[in-house]
Amino acid sequence: MPEVKSRFPIIALAALIFGHFLNHFYAYVLGASLFIVRDFIEMTNAQIGLISTAQIIIFAVCSVVVGITGDRWLESKNIYVPLGILLMGGSMFIVAYSYNFIGLIISALMVGFGASFYHPVAYASIADLFEEKKGVAMGFNTALGMMGTSITPFLVVVFNNWIGWRNFFKAFGVIAIALSIGMFAIFHYMIEYRRSEEELKEIQDSKSMNMEGKINRWFKKELLVVLTFFIVVCLFYSVFRTGIFRVTNQFLSIIFVDYYNFSLFEAGWITTVILVIGGLTSIAGGFTSDKIATSLTMFISTTGAVIMLIFLVTLGNVVSGSGAIVLFFVFIAFLYFSAAAGTKYVTENVPQKSRSLALGFLFAIPSSIAGVFPWAFGSILDKSTHIWAFVFLLALASMAFIMTIVLVTKDWRAGVFRRKEQRTLDIMPTDESI
Repeated sequence: MPEVKSRFPIIALAALIFGHFLNHFYAYVLGASLFIVRDFIEMTNAQIGLISTAQIIIFAVCSVVVGITGDRWLESKNIYVPLGILLMGGSMFIVAYSYNFIGLIISALMVGFGASFYHPVAYASIADLFEEKKGVAMGFNTALGMMGTSITPFLVVVFNNWIGWRNFFKAFGVIAIALSIGMFAIFHYMIEYRRSEEELKEIQDSKSMNMEGKINRWFKKELLVVLTFFIVVCLFYSVFRTGIFRVTNQFLSIIFVDYYNFSLFEAGWITTVILVIGGLTSIAGGFTSDKIATSLTMFISTTGAVIMLIFLVTLGNVVSGSGAIVLFFVFIAFLYFSAAAGTKYVTENVPQKSRSLALGFLFAIPSSIAGVFPWAFGSILDKSTHIWAFVFLLALASMAFIMTIVLVTKDWRAGVFRRKEQRTLDIMPTDESI
């Protein structure tokens, strides 16, 4: 198995988490700013969704490549996260100098490419460094990623009022380039990747094989090991959950402005507060997934999300602006509760040496399918009412709910719940003086 070590694992985790914060901030800042940018660059809601779709598709394709190379080029893993930040920083300048829809699409493609460098490699590193507490570690990591997403609407409206949105993108492009250099130094010093003697022998044997033999071996030892039935079910769960996540991050501020009559500034800070609190629930979900089965955490999350979307569908036309805030607040809290659980489920059910590849699939396959959902949601808003758009989200959440039922049933039959209880009993202190 690959060996991932750090002399200061907590500091290494902090660096990985900060990298996730930056990854989400720069990945979502374009989408979060479109409710302002659309006043300067004419766009329909369908085109706004298409920007997200373009970003997601390139992210999906590149995530698979990053996952494969992350397992193969182990010694080069330290450069992945900083390189992604550098690329996303460069995309900020494209936005700043864009005066039409095409420029925004080009920027979105570059953002998707840069964003793909984080998740397969960094999540695998976290799971390797904190094997016994990966639920908690991933919960904190996910929460900080969500914080990066969450603060973008508020920062955009503040800086737009202060220096204008174009100067905002220029400033944060410079910041990204500087941070990428610092992150490279930190990762190079903090985290060390090594191969075991067994793996080195396998690599040496592989070099002597012909191309057909290498392909057959890869399918048998990698792809078929990763894509088991229940991992595929988890991937489809992530398809629907990712679709909802992308749509809400792209359109929540727009919904508040267009359908509940909030100002741009109000919509920006309200969206930020909702997403920040939602990010905090992902920490609670991480702790929960270490106490109960990971699939049960996912089930609780999707159940709550479905219930709240039913309220939004039935009450969305009659509630006041404050009522809509409450409904979205609870909905996002439930949705984010399982933010780390799907990733953790994959790391629990694939071989340790294939984690980067498995996580590459986790972020690539769902994203590639879910990439059409923001465009579809925007098209519904253009042609119908926001209630029908909420119905679309409810359909996605219901499909995710069905996937979690399959996973919970599998874990129940396998005795996962009972084994967790037994482990708790096994580690209880036996000293009767306590």
